[in-house]
Amino acid sequence: RIMAKIYYDKDTNLDLIKYKTICIICYCSQGHAQAQNLRDSGGEVIVAEIPGSEGWKAAQSAGFKLTSAAEAAKDADIIVMLAPDNLQAQIYHESIEGEMGEGKTLMFTHGFNIHYSQIVPPPQIDVSMIAPKCPGHILRQLYTQGSGPPALVAVHQDASGKAKDVALAYAKGIGCARAGVLETTFAEETESDLFGG
Repeated sequence: RIMAKIYYDKDTNLDLIKYKTICIICYCSQGHAQAQNLRDSGGEVIVAEIPGSEGWKAAQSAGFKLTSAAEAAKDADIIVMLAPDNLQAQIYHESIEGEMGEGKTLMFTHGFNIHYSQIVPPPQIDVSMIAPKCPGHILRQLYTQGSGPPALVAVHQDASGKAKDVALAYAKGIGCARAGVLETTFAEETESDLFGG
């Protein structure tokens, strides 16, 4: 078995995401941490939430520009699906699918919906995953302390030829490349997660 590759800050280029608009879908446990860490790393972040929800209010008080998932998918270069697994397919089909043109990146923190074909993205977009190995509040706390948790990186579709580089830049933006980002696949991440890996 070939040893998996691990990437660190020095292997990443934050500029690959700095000039792109990143939309966080769902200001939840991971959502709030990733949004704030990315913003502190110099990223342009918008948040898609249900108007009036707890997540909406929290994102608003944190100073984020709020929008609908459909508007976000239109405006953003990188769309990060952080809604619960059981809601992702519905959000994608109703609000995001129609906006998935060339040059877009669809990102996940868990491989479930891609691995089980609940979401089947068009071939012209990049599809990748950065999965931090800790809950959101810890991700945020570690970032503010100058460190971060390890994470997994996987690429499902590489239309641009830069899908992995962009994903690793994202990992740096949320603080995970400080600890190390381990290369995996959507299938491996999903199955190890489901079966207690």
